[in-house]
Amino acid sequence: MLGEGKKKEGLVGEVLKKDHITTKELQEELGKKNVNFTKSYSRVYGALLFVIAIIWLVPAVAQYSGWVFLNFFARLPEIEFPIPVIIIGVIFFIAAISLETKVTLIRKREGGCHDTHETVIVIRKGPYRIIRHPGHLAEMTYFSLLPILISKWIPFTVMAGISIVILITGYLYMIREEDNFNVRKWGNEYQQYINEVPAINFVKGLFIKRRLL
Repeated sequence: MLGEGKKKEGLVGEVLKKDHITTKELQEELGKKNVNFTKSYSRVYGALLFVIAIIWLVPAVAQYSGWVFLNFFARLPEIEFPIPVIIIGVIFFIAAISLETKVTLIRKREGGCHDTHETVIVIRKGPYRIIRHPGHLAEMTYFSLLPILISKWIPFTVMAGISIVILITGYLYMIREEDNFNVRKWGNEYQQYINEVPAINFVKGLFIKRRLL
């Protein structure tokens, strides 16, 4: 039963006070209380990716369109990456996609809502034992690598570098906001998780895990 087990705090605790709550009822109650970080920030996230894509693609559009008013961007120096860098990038790209797939399945299976994003349980299994936000780390990685991997077709210029910096900064901000959101959602249970597990520093997370074994 969804409401059984360890007593929950925060907004989730308020929802789970209802006895014999079904998954469908749970999702409805969470929606009423706006307990969904993804829905709360989906527009901001979408807008961020849109702006980043425009910044990255402006030089390519300038080159292929021949529009005079974009000549400045068409003349920006391009960076060509050697094959070994591309190969390493592909390896990390595939690893990031695999990580994203794994944590998505974990959230759906273990989260209590049968949803790929929303959970009513602080998941601490798999990658979540090492870092709090493996999904965000995966997205930061493959989105940052994409301009490098396809630089043969879409020129990598300083604009691509700027877009990557904005992307990483945006994700770091979103991680902080999600942590604040989750403290309201789960109370002290999530605060303890923050104290014990780093956000995306998997090297530190592995060190902590090994020390506790």
